[in-house]
Amino acid sequence: MIKKNLKSVILVVIFTSNNILYTLTDIEGKVLFWTTSGLKRTKGTKKVTLTMIVSSIKIILACISNIRIKYVHLKFKGFDKNKKVVLKFLKQSTFKILSITNNSMLPHNGCKKPKLRRI
Repeated sequence: MIKKNLKSVILVVIFTSNNILYTLTDIEGKVLFWTTSGLKRTKGTKKVTLTMIVSSIKIILACISNIRIKYVHLKFKGFDKNKKVVLKFLKQSTFKILSITNNSMLPHNGCKKPKLRRI
């Protein structure tokens, strides 16, 4: 059950190669609401198009306005060209964005290569 009148929440946006996941959590980390681009019965790379991003952000904004949230912390994970588009649509909303963090994992040197077999 979602608590009403929360002051601030965390919105985690995870970009994968074929999908975008949105998770709304409270400060303690309990999930309040989640959605993906694939919930609209689209498949493959169509889930990462601009129209699907806008429709899924509208669902999130409706949930945020329903809970009456005033402040949001944003966390981005993964690599995608549409990060700026998501950020632009979220900035146009009614709530105030307190912080924006980017948690994209980059390998510094990668895994150790296996030893070559000598014949």
